[in-house]
Amino acid sequence: MDAGAAAAGTLIDEAAARLSAAGIEPARHEAVLLLAAASGLSGSVLRADRRRAIGPAAVRRFRGLVDRRCERVPLQHLLGRWPFLDFELLVDRRALIPRFETEQLALWAIAVSCEERAGSIADIGTGCGCLAIALARACPAVRIVAVDASRDALDLARENVNGHRLAPRIALVRGSLATVLAAGSFDLLVANLPYVDPADVERLEPEVRDHEPRAALVAPDGGCALVARLVEQAPRVLRAGGLLLLEFDPRHESRLRERLAAGSWHDVRFREDAAGRVRMACARVAGRRRAGRGGPER
Repeated sequence: MDAGAAAAGTLIDEAAARLSAAGIEPARHEAVLLLAAASGLSGSVLRADRRRAIGPAAVRRFRGLVDRRCERVPLQHLLGRWPFLDFELLVDRRALIPRFETEQLALWAIAVSCEERAGSIADIGTGCGCLAIALARACPAVRIVAVDASRDALDLARENVNGHRLAPRIALVRGSLATVLAAGSFDLLVANLPYVDPADVERLEPEVRDHEPRAALVAPDGGCALVARLVEQAPRVLRAGGLLLLEFDPRHESRLRERLAAGSWHDVRFREDAAGRVRMACARVAGRRRAGRGGPER
């Protein structure tokens, strides 16, 4: 074996021990992903062939990645790409890393869009563009406006939209919910807005607290302010009978139920995440749906 080279199994064992000592689990799985990124070999090859020689340059890259991961830089940022549903996205500090919970929101939004035969969708707080891209891939006829207040997030979303060749179908707009009023009315609004209580920030994992954009995490009024504003403003953007679909902090469920009950909403539904916490809501704005948009009002 060349000087400076090392066996894959040895590198994985050493890195897993370091990662575990730094409080990172599953340490071995992450070690394999980092070695795959550094070496260009697949994780399955590295797991199957522990004696596979890793060259000196790749060893140096790998150990540098492990050093940064032990400093609690997010794994996703080190890899630069991360899966979302059945596709991959570029990820970095400019926007939140897509979570599994948001995959569940995306799947519900796709189902609702198909059921309602939605022709136009607004994605409010698009971040890296994960929801807009998922909807565009699954619903080829839909028109999507993706909105974010952050220029950096929109730049990342644009890279992802272009990478999936969806630029003609997803319009990226900098602004807020009020901004999309100028873009017309919509059959569906989908949103994953900031909902972390400012008082909880210091209790977040270092990967989140220190490396993800604070403005994409935290909202005033205990984390409720932006979701409350969305519930208030959405009826002005939705067509009669249109739907709002959103993710929220499970601790805010009762407040959200009260706001929806007090507003221009009906056909209100809630869904749990994989951990059994109520985290998603869907509500229909008052008024009869247009013909051809899912049939008569239920």
